[in-house]
Amino acid sequence: MKKILVLLPLLVLAAACGAPSANQETANNSATPAPTPTPAATVSEADMTAKEKAAWDTLKTKDYEAFGNMRASDYTEVTADGVHDKASVLASIKDVNITDVTFSDWKTLSIDKDAFIVVYTVVHTGTYKGFPVPPGPYRAATAWANRDGKWLAIYHQETAAATAPPPPPAAGQ
Repeated sequence: MKKILVLLPLLVLAAACGAPSANQETANNSATPAPTPTPAATVSEADMTAKEKAAWDTLKTKDYEAFGNMRASDYTEVTADGVHDKASVLASIKDVNITDVTFSDWKTLSIDKDAFIVVYTVVHTGTYKGFPVPPGPYRAATAWANRDGKWLAIYHQETAAATAPPPPPAAGQ
């Protein structure tokens, strides 16, 4: 009985989202066909990775104004110590001293002509408030959006990379 109660809303939703019945009249009876949407122009992979590398370069050169200008006003960042808004990120980066950054494992996803996500692995050396920053590697992802003709980071997350545990031994061994 519980399975039916859980599945019932999904079935109703699926039926509601399905194609209209063949014998059902459509609301648009005009002779003019609806315009076909044109495919969205996408951002190149090189453009996506260049935006992300440029953001890291502003940290290395301590160009905090440029770093802030690359962030949307509603920017959110998730790190091991919590969720941060743009203001708290801009306040804390002044205590960061990045000396070297290397990237690998780039993956890009174009969402549409005005948004993309870039995912990568980063290893960096430097200090935070004078103390060494663990070099990583870190898995990182940034979402970028074109707002009024300007590409802005709207979200960033970094997670320390961990080695997967070995698989359990096969049964009977």
